[in-house]
Formats: sequence, structure tokens, C-alpha cells
Amino acid sequence: MHRPAILGLEDGRVFNGRAAGAITRRCGEVVFNTSLTGYQEVFTDPSYAGQIVCLTYPHIGNVGANLDDQESARPYIESLIVREFSSVASSWRSAESAQLYLNRHKIPVIWDIDTRALVRHIRNVGALRGIVATDGTTAEQCIFEAKQSSPMAGQELASRVTCREPYEWESGSIELATSPWSEQMGGTNDEDDAPRFRVAAYDFGIKQNILRLLVDHHCDVKVVPAQTSAEDVLSLKPHGVFLSNGPGDPEPVNYAVETIRKLAGRVPIFGICLGHQLCGLALGGKTFKLKFGHHGSNHPVKNLLTDQVEITAQNHGFAVDPDSLPGKEVEITHENLNDHTNEGMRHKSLPLFSVQYHPEASPGPHDSQYLFAQFIDLMKEFQKPGSSAR
Repeated sequence: MHRPAILGLEDGRVFNGRAAGAITRRCGEVVFNTSLTGYQEVFTDPSYAGQIVCLTYPHIGNVGANLDDQESARPYIESLIVREFSSVASSWRSAESAQLYLNRHKIPVIWDIDTRALVRHIRNVGALRGIVATDGTTAEQCIFEAKQSSPMAGQELASRVTCREPYEWESGSIELATSPWSEQMGGTNDEDDAPRFRVAAYDFGIKQNILRLLVDHHCDVKVVPAQTSAEDVLSLKPHGVFLSNGPGDPEPVNYAVETIRKLAGRVPIFGICLGHQLCGLALGGKTFKLKFGHHGSNHPVKNLLTDQVEITAQNHGFAVDPDSLPGKEVEITHENLNDHTNEGMRHKSLPLFSVQYHPEASPGPHDSQYLFAQFIDLMKEFQKPGSSAR
């Protein structure tokens, strides 16, 4: 016999289902993610702080949870909504079941509901505030609390999820297919002699796979809190600055916007997701809230510089208005092929570029990982004597 659970939305819509995870109730903006794999990466993406996530893939939990697939030290979703939730884990990599993992982190789950109906409702009316209750709270109380909760627009959440102290990151990508005998076979790695670059990575809610890929590209990474000043970052003498993803509305993160303005032109800058939005604001543009956001690993984006289409991973509820950017200074580089929103830009004279989507996508797709190599090339170019980027 399963415990009952309730999802109550601010507009009065109620979904009844079964409960899993923690016995509690949690509030957040209800969004849907269309990824077919990688549910643990979704759970632990800090960009989902303040949000309840509905996964459209119907069967979740079957491969359990492990330490390697975490994008941060803990889950950041407020609650989880799925069609079927497996209490049994079947994977050689599993360390515990998804049920135990979410329960341990006090995350409630509602399952056995019509997720297709919920997604269609959100697509029609837009993202809604909601309450998931597995503790016996009535539907009327859930609706009331959802209406009283804060909307995502106007929320500054980067300071809530950022690290408290700077730290160094040294781990590269995890090679699951590497033979346990490969290190005993000898041989040399020519890449060991590749030049290394010092990168200061702003943590607005940074995902660990970003850090792994920076290390893979021969970067010595120092992660710094969101409110670190430009002066403190420059004192580290970085070859480049990375601006991470993160949750919430970019407009209230005015301290980061001012920092980017001070850093622009003095050091190469690469931003993704929230970092991209903050770059847009720093360059004089504006941002706006999307109706229901982009969440999933199957979004087509056109690279306007190469005319190639990339399948990308995305997780954002706000976007940069391309018409608000100064056209003489900023070039639009990428466009979303679903709704034609801005997905990337670069400054025409300063060493700064950014994308809205996630090139570090874990578990995939990997179409856009070339952007990390572009960041390396930009840092190399900036180091040349007499570089016009200086």
C-alpha cells in the first residue's frame, strides 16, 4: 500500500498520486524536463534550486544513484514528479536506490500521475508555482500555499547555491570505459606537455562536469564564490574567467553584472546559461522570462557562424533579448531553432563570448564541447604580445 501524494498548483489544478522519497511538502516553480537519461544529473543541478521538476521520460529510478553522476554535492530540486518511480535499482554503478537517495536528502516524490497532462497544462498556461505534499496536507492547503509563494521572477538565488570559500578543482572526466590494465601497459601522454591555463570559475551554481572539462583542457581551476570582486579575481592572475550556470532571475544578480563590466577587456571571459544572461546585462542588454523555459537534452541550436545545427542540453527559464544588445559591439552567434531565442553571442572587439545552453552536457549530447577548446584558443590569443584583444 503506497502513501498518497498531492500536487497542488497555484491556478487550482490538483494531481493526486503516490508518494516516495521524504515525508514532507515542498514548494517551487513547476517545470518539465524532456531528457531521456541522466536523472541524477537533473536532481543535482543547482540551476534547479527553487523548482519542482517533472520528468517526461516515464520510468525513473531504475539505475539507482551513485557519486560519479552528481553535478553537485546534493540534490537541488525542491521535489520530483514522475510517471513511474522504481524502488529497485539495477546497475553495476548504483550505490543506492533513487528512493533512498532522495529520502536521505529530504526530497519528496509524487508519482503515478498523468505527467503528459501536467506538461500540456504547463505548455498552455506557462510555468506555475506548486506544492508537492507527501505528508497528508490537503489539496486546498497546497493550493493556498502555492499562491502565497514567491514567483521565480525577481528571485536572486545564485548567492544561495554558491560556494562559501574559494577552492581548487583538479579532477578530470571519469573514464568509465578505461581498462583497469591501461596504466600498466606503459606509454606516454603527449598532452602532458601542453601549456596550462589558470582559470577563475565563478560559482553561480556551477556543475561539476564543467570543472572536469576545464581540467581536461589543461586548466588549473580556482572556483570562487558568486560575490567575489573583480579585483580579487584579477589578483589571482588568471588567464581566463569562466561564468557558470545558476538558478533564478539574472536581473537581481547586479553584483555579478558590475563585476563582469570591470573584467571585460582585461581577461578572456566565457559564460554559459546564467553566466550568458549576466554577460548580456553587462553589455547593455535586457533579459525576459520564458513562458515555460527550456529544460532537456534535445534542443536544436543553429550556430550562425558555421550554419551547423547542434543538439544541446538546456536548463533555463530566462533569456537575453537580442534586440536589446548593442549591435555595433555584440554579434549573435547561436539561435534556438524551436522558438528562435538567443542562444549565444560574442563581443566584436573584447575577448568575451557566451552561450545559453550547456556545452558540458552530462551525460550528453556532446555536440557543443568544442566551445571549451574555443575558450582555450581565446586565452592563447590573449597571451600573445601585442594582441588586439588586450
